[in-house]
Amino acid sequence: MSQYPMEQKLIRWIEDHFSQTKHNLSSSGLEEPDFAEVGVNTSLEDMKKEKIDAREFFREKLCRLYGFPEENVFLTTGGSESISLLSMAAKAKHLPVFVGLPEYEPIFNVPQNMEIETILAPFDRIEEKMSGKPGNKAFFFSNPNNPAGNLHDSEFISGIRERQFRNGGFMYADEAFLEFTFRDKPETFYEDSPEIVVNGSMTKFYGFSGLRVGWIVASEEIVKMLRDLRNITGIRNPEYPLWIAGQFLDKRNWFMKRGKDILEPNLQYLKKFMKEHSNLHWEEPVNGSYGLVRYRYDMKAEDFCKGALEKEKILICPGSYFGEEKSFRLCFTEEPEKFRESMEALDSYMKTLH
Repeated sequence: MSQYPMEQKLIRWIEDHFSQTKHNLSSSGLEEPDFAEVGVNTSLEDMKKEKIDAREFFREKLCRLYGFPEENVFLTTGGSESISLLSMAAKAKHLPVFVGLPEYEPIFNVPQNMEIETILAPFDRIEEKMSGKPGNKAFFFSNPNNPAGNLHDSEFISGIRERQFRNGGFMYADEAFLEFTFRDKPETFYEDSPEIVVNGSMTKFYGFSGLRVGWIVASEEIVKMLRDLRNITGIRNPEYPLWIAGQFLDKRNWFMKRGKDILEPNLQYLKKFMKEHSNLHWEEPVNGSYGLVRYRYDMKAEDFCKGALEKEKILICPGSYFGEEKSFRLCFTEEPEKFRESMEALDSYMKTLH
């Protein structure tokens, strides 16, 4: 392995180019809301005066919403910490990690950085790869898939679980975008079973990016392991963000309306855009705030996205970072009027490619 960690290309791409951007089609999460508009109490003095145990306050709200057993919930500072901790857990259990492609880069890049044996393959070949590897193993995936924007087929996931996890190991579903399914009750992949692990985050749907809050739900054995692993970097989450995050969960209907008001018109506009461009094709994203757009131009993904940035100041993410060339991830989280302007700029850029 290299002397230095493998680069997180996706995150670096966004950070390096954000300042040059006029049209941001790279942000998968909604903007942080105005707390006063949502109707949450942000007074730290009130939290202290009322002697609120913010960890239990948030945990109780979370478990009531999702149906999680409280003893199986481990609080984190967001999705990035969850991926790191669960990669560390796989390493501690001496498990190879299998990842289907296309996939969110940190899900395979983080275990690779930890020198964990990480096996990548397209989703239609991942079970074949897993069958060829005897012994316990781990399967990491995002659900809804990032970058495709759709939930995985339940038969596919059930098949892997039934045939690959009879002797230990675990399946880890990153559910950071689960709320974008817009269901009355979030249908988490989690169930009280030793091989199932999920994580979630307040960062994307709720836009709670400034004060990071997330969670992992797993067996008591894995939760205990996570506590031990967390001791390396810290003991527990700060209380103030958890208190506000718990209030956000109480206001879920407000966030549902906000999300629909932004994403539904944007997706309709995007579907129309796709029909007008024969050099583009996709699987329509119905469960996410983004989609993977494939193109027929003879260009690498990085070159396509660099051209959009240089010619029209559009920030989109190369599909190669997710494991698929000749594609890009396009997020549709901007306010509808701004999103239409961004898509008009993308249309202008594409006309230069003909």
